[in-house]
Amino acid sequence: MAPHSISAPLVLLGGGKIAEALIQGLLRSGHAQPSELRVTVRRPERGEELRSRHGVDVLMDNAQAVRGAGVILLAVRQAQLRDLMAVIAPALEPGQTVVSLSADVRLAQLEAALPSCVSILRALPHTPVRVGAGVTPLTAGTRATEPARQAAESVFAATGRPLWMTEEALTICTGVCGTGPAYVFRSVETLAQAAMAHGMDSAEAAALARETLIGAAKLLAEPGATTARLITEIATPGGITEAGLKALEAQGLPRVVDEAVTVAIQRTRERADANAMAYSTAK
Repeated sequence: MAPHSISAPLVLLGGGKIAEALIQGLLRSGHAQPSELRVTVRRPERGEELRSRHGVDVLMDNAQAVRGAGVILLAVRQAQLRDLMAVIAPALEPGQTVVSLSADVRLAQLEAALPSCVSILRALPHTPVRVGAGVTPLTAGTRATEPARQAAESVFAATGRPLWMTEEALTICTGVCGTGPAYVFRSVETLAQAAMAHGMDSAEAAALARETLIGAAKLLAEPGATTARLITEIATPGGITEAGLKALEAQGLPRVVDEAVTVAIQRTRERADANAMAYSTAK
């Protein structure tokens, strides 16, 4: 399969934020055309929004939407996922690839709910896919074929970087690339607020903090770049930056970040365990 070759039509069951971010990233990449994307919604007004913004095909019938699809992305909330799978299961066709975007429903539950003739995978795309910069962790179920893996990888290669891993590692990702962008944005807010506290205009402070992040990210994206080397380039011994870094360390920045990541991972595991119990009880 050629890099980024996407099996059309690509179906997104659910038209929420992450679904729209994927639509934007796919169209931005040029590896998918609006006519090749099929999206389902629960509310007609949401469907009209997606159709007018992106030109995609919008349906309200999930079973109809999956017919003839190459890759099907389950992009609904966890609370809606079990009912969605019950609806589409009879309509799925041999050889199709189904990718769940839920962070807290495991492969075992997905494979039990869907027919054995389809490949089941999980992926955790996040909002940077909108601009083609999303790292998307992927894991494959026990009956996922190599063509299915390639098909899923192509979708997320078009919106950033796919990264294969175990299902347990996928859980850890929720505390890093899943919640991480929000932590970064909050850090930018905090940097701007600190500037304002010292008398800088709010608009100037916001622009300064935002452009600082963008510039730093571009440096980190350069080939061979490492955080350690970049920090060394800025923080000369006995200098101003070194003093600021020491203040961050003294205030417990590593501990705070670790706690945020740990809480997110633990919360994901708790939800996955609860879902596994609920699916088992429902049998």
